[in-house]
Amino acid sequence: MIETTMGEGGVKPTCRMSAWRKNRTTPREAAKRVLLMPGTGYNCDRPLLYYAATALIENGWYADRLDVNADLSKTPARRIFAMLDDVVDRWLEQVRADAGTGKAPRVLVVGKSLSTFIQPHVADLGLPMALLTPVFSPADFDPARSVIPVPGDADWHAADAPEPLICAGTADPLYEPSRARRLSGLIHEYPGANHSIEVPGDWRTSMTYLRDVTDAVVEYAESDAVPTAVRS
Repeated sequence: MIETTMGEGGVKPTCRMSAWRKNRTTPREAAKRVLLMPGTGYNCDRPLLYYAATALIENGWYADRLDVNADLSKTPARRIFAMLDDVVDRWLEQVRADAGTGKAPRVLVVGKSLSTFIQPHVADLGLPMALLTPVFSPADFDPARSVIPVPGDADWHAADAPEPLICAGTADPLYEPSRARRLSGLIHEYPGANHSIEVPGDWRTSMTYLRDVTDAVVEYAESDAVPTAVRS
């Protein structure tokens, strides 16, 4: 378990990483490790992350989950991003420690919304990442107007990392297709879907989209895009 607190004054965002209760193997025996990271108000028990974890676990992955107590409207975005970067660093250290002198496991990071902002850091580490509802258009509540950097932006830099998977709804105000295509060619778009990849008033389509997102994450995790082992 990893716990982190960062902040100043009365606002202190916190996060807690723990093992998924439904894991079928142990950290030391696992040949595949995944970290699932939430969005603001969208934790790991919500459908997109819950079913991604469930499917990956059934496919032999060992899953860790992150729970974040942070409000982007009250906490500077840079603090939250730094905290999430630190979680990934510490998780990767733990994965290596669990492997010991044995074979290093395959690894994957799955992030939703808020957590997708750390894609540049994950890429710098050489890790693959699935971006669920990534933020390519600034949110009204974020005074910093933060967006994920893409090729052509002043703050973007190339990294030796697998191309990320992107899953997003076309009715999501935080999604911008042109920016997504500048970052990756692995894109699943869902017509009429919102920031939860759901279509209000149409549960059948919403469930169809949920299944497709889950399939996309599993296929990405097992594809050649994801390295067979974490870097040493």
